[in-house]
Amino acid sequence: MQTIVVPSDFSPEARNAGLYAAELAKIYQAKLVLFHAYMLPTPVSEVPYVMITVDELQKENEILLKKEVEHMAQTYGVETEGIVRIGIPSDEIRVLAEDLPVDLVVMGMKGAGGIDKMIGSTTTNSIRKLRTPVLVIPHHSRFSPIRNITYASDFSYESNPQLFRLLIKLAKTFQAKLHVINVHRQKEDMKTRQMEGKLNIENIFQGIEHTFDDITHQSIMQGIMQYMETHASELLVMVEHKHSFLERIFSRDHTTAMAYETKTPLLILQDKN
Repeated sequence: MQTIVVPSDFSPEARNAGLYAAELAKIYQAKLVLFHAYMLPTPVSEVPYVMITVDELQKENEILLKKEVEHMAQTYGVETEGIVRIGIPSDEIRVLAEDLPVDLVVMGMKGAGGIDKMIGSTTTNSIRKLRTPVLVIPHHSRFSPIRNITYASDFSYESNPQLFRLLIKLAKTFQAKLHVINVHRQKEDMKTRQMEGKLNIENIFQGIEHTFDDITHQSIMQGIMQYMETHASELLVMVEHKHSFLERIFSRDHTTAMAYETKTPLLILQDKN
C-alpha cells in the first residue's frame, strides 16, 4: 500500500477518518494525501453577502488543509500532502483517484438514519463512482489492531483474485482471522453459481485462517448487523458490484435496516470492470 487518500470537509467525522488513515499509513509506510474539494457559493438574490474571489476562497481552504497536513505529519511521522480543488466533491475524489496511483480512500461516517444521512451524500456518491477500495470510518470508531475481519458475501458471482488484494494484505499484516458470512432470507440450498462462488473464495483465501457462516434473516442488512453485534470484529468488508446486495442497499432508502448505527469500519471493495 503506497498511497492513502482522505477526503476532508474539515468536519469531526473527516478528521476522525484521517486519524485512522494515518495509523494505516504509518504501518505500511504509505503516503497520506488529505484532499478537500469545494464548490463556489451560489449568490442568493435579495440577501446581502460579502463577495469573495475564487483566489481568496482557494487560499482560505489551502490554509485550513495545511494545518491538518502539518498535524498529521508531525504526530504520525508519515509523508503527508494536501490537495485542494474546486468542484463537486465526489467527482473530484474520483478524478484524483484516477490521476494518482491510489490504493485506498478513507472517508468519515456520520450518524444513523437513511444511508445517505448515515455516511453522507459525498461518501455514498464516492462509493458509487470510485473503482478504488473505500474504507468508511464511523464517527466514534478509533483505530485498533485488526484481529477479526467479517466479509459479507452473497456468493453470486465469480470473484477476481485481484479484487481481494487489499483484504488479503490487511489479514496478513495483522494476522487476522477472516469470517465469511452469507445471509439468506430463508433456509435453502445454495444455487450452483453460489456454490461455485464460495469454492472460488475458498481458494482465494488459502493461507489465511477463515471460516464460513450461514445466517437466516428477513433483512440482509439487519442480519449482517446482528452478526456484528455478537461477534468481535474490527472490520466489515463488502463488495460493490453490479446487482450486488450492497448496490441494492445504496440504491434504495433502507431507513429501517440502516437505523442501526454501525460501530465497525466498513471496507468496500470495488468490482466494476
